[in-house]
Amino acid sequence: MKKLFVAVFAALVLVAFTVPAMAKVDVGGIVFTDFYYMTENNSSIYNPVPGDTYSRVRLQVPHVTRLKARWTNEDNVGMYIEIGLGGQNTIAGGERNYVYLRHAYGWWDVSPQFQIMAGQSTTPFSQLFPSMTLGASDGYLNIIGIGYGEFYSGRSPQVRGTFRFGKLARLEVAFVDANTNTHPTDLSPAGIGDTDAKLPRIDIGLPLHFGAIKLYPSVFYNYKTFNSTNSAWIPGSDDDFQSWGASLGFRGGFGPVVVSAEYQYGQNWGNTSGTMGVSWAAINSGATTRVVGTKVEIDDTKCQSGWIDVGFKLGPATPHLIYGMFKVNGDENSNRAKSQMYGVSVPIDLAKGFRIRPEVMWYDDGDDNRTVGGATVNAGKHALYGIQFQIAF
Repeated sequence: MKKLFVAVFAALVLVAFTVPAMAKVDVGGIVFTDFYYMTENNSSIYNPVPGDTYSRVRLQVPHVTRLKARWTNEDNVGMYIEIGLGGQNTIAGGERNYVYLRHAYGWWDVSPQFQIMAGQSTTPFSQLFPSMTLGASDGYLNIIGIGYGEFYSGRSPQVRGTFRFGKLARLEVAFVDANTNTHPTDLSPAGIGDTDAKLPRIDIGLPLHFGAIKLYPSVFYNYKTFNSTNSAWIPGSDDDFQSWGASLGFRGGFGPVVVSAEYQYGQNWGNTSGTMGVSWAAINSGATTRVVGTKVEIDDTKCQSGWIDVGFKLGPATPHLIYGMFKVNGDENSNRAKSQMYGVSVPIDLAKGFRIRPEVMWYDDGDDNRTVGGATVNAGKHALYGIQFQIAF
């Protein structure tokens, strides 16, 4: 598979020198190198030495390192491919380097007002994220606030239509693959089989631009059914559930100050496409069940997350002050979890294509969480202190 991806990218570079003059190809890439000191307290959920504090120094090339190519022709048709490279430190403790597909989509600008796109990319839901990039391969997936305030839409196969309304707004409607093979968690004692989506997930975004002020409202809806493979499943019990979300993002420039923020609310995020991360709140964001009389009912999990990022332009540096939180609650049961983050990230452009980013972030997975059974869980804290090198072309 690695050889195939590398061969594909090499072919794209070759095309850049052989296509007709009317077509245009741009190629590029970026290498990230993380150099950081990480600490975990004795309750951290992924601490490799449970019951004791743990720290380590790491030098990593995270898996967000990538190569990209963009092609367009004279008929307003285009294509974009992005291949990810690098290492990933897994929760199980292993580390591996691999090649994978990040983006692969094409589009046709039917008119100045309408575009159709098909392929794999991010969706119209939750389009902003905080400016922080250290720790993608640290085991907690600590990048752009995923799991600690950011609902990252992920990169999913989709078909999307975009309607443009001048410079003021655009309406994006996408049909997104919903076959993620996920299901409501903690379904004991009844058990469950595979879920099935009768319809694709629907994502709708409506970015609005008012000069220096930009708003990003968006929603998604995902309906699923399931079939039990357990003979103990009680006839008449629930056999479907919904995941949905609503998001509002904000970005505004006020002289040298740039403020970005986003808030999301919905339910059962752990049962839909997207990247919830591996924080304590994220891994408890799926639906659960409860027994009512002789029936098993799905108990929806309400989810809310949000973050704020305040940046100050100071010459070649832009310090960002960041806070975020992700909170989940079961409707009827005692399931409850909250994860938070706060810190500072400072991208500094030293030369064309060369950037360093000192970053200090603290992550708190909560000491007063509740399980479905009512037990208290202290999921601990961890922190990253380091610097990231970025070289782009």
